[in-house]
Amino acid sequence: MSETAKIILVLFQLLTLASALLVTFSPNILYASISLLFAFLGVAIMFLYAGADFLAGVQVVVYIGGVTILVLFAIMLTSWMYQVKLRDSRGKLIVPLLLALFGLLPFLYQGAQHLASRVLRTVPPDFQTFAYSPKTNAVGEALLGNYLLPFEGITVLLLGALVGAVWLARPK
Repeated sequence: MSETAKIILVLFQLLTLASALLVTFSPNILYASISLLFAFLGVAIMFLYAGADFLAGVQVVVYIGGVTILVLFAIMLTSWMYQVKLRDSRGKLIVPLLLALFGLLPFLYQGAQHLASRVLRTVPPDFQTFAYSPKTNAVGEALLGNYLLPFEGITVLLLGALVGAVWLARPK
C-alpha cells in the first residue's frame, strides 16, 4: 500500500471515529443521524481497503441507503421529533464508567497482548492479489446458484415481517 493510500485510510478512520463520537454525544437527533451516515461511509471505505468489496457495497446500500435515509425521513416527517433534545444523563454515569474502565483495563491490556502475540508480523505474500481481486462475482453466483432457495426464503420472511409491522402499526 502506498503512503498516499495509507494517509487516505487514516483520514477515513478518523472520520469514522469522529462521526461515531458525534452520534454518541449529540443532543440533537437530526445531527446524530447525519453523523451516523458519515460513520457508515467511513466503515464502507475501510471495507474497500480491506479488500471486501461486497461488504462495502452492502454497507452503502443497506446502511447508508436504507437505514440512515429511513431514519432521516422519519425525523423529517414527524415534526415533533425534530425538536426533541435527548436528556443529558452522562454526568450521573461518569464515576461508575471510570471505575469499570479502570477495573477492566488490566484484562483488556492482557487480552490485547495475547492477541498481538498471535497475529502474524509479516503480510502473506499473496495478500495483495487476494485483497484486490473482486469477490462480488463469487458471492452473486453462490446466492443465485446453490443458495437460491434460502435466499428467496429469507426474502419471503422479510416481506412477512414488513406486512406484520404495517398491520401492527395501523390505526385502530
